[in-house]
Amino acid sequence: MSLIRFQSPTQGSVIMFGQDAQQLLAALNLPASGEIAAAQMPDLITRLEQIIAIDKVANPIVWPEDLDAESDMNAPIEIQLAQRAAPVLQLLKRSLSANETITW
Repeated sequence: MSLIRFQSPTQGSVIMFGQDAQQLLAALNLPASGEIAAAQMPDLITRLEQIIAIDKVANPIVWPEDLDAESDMNAPIEIQLAQRAAPVLQLLKRSLSANETITW
């Protein structure tokens, strides 16, 4: 199982499973590896916020602590794109404010 690391020089990094990262990259029309310059980030932030909003409507998030019936407790919990994308969105915002690139 491969991992992809999105990283900024001083704003930290986000590590994702390769398949999940590829899904996010495809949604943003980004290549399998590359760099995002600060000038590109406002558009990507807007697009990622839209993707997250659409995914939240299509796939409501169920938090384990919200389950109350015993039968619910045995149901598998699925992590949705909106949850996986949130740390990348925060990294984009921090990197933009620091005028730094993100590489992966």
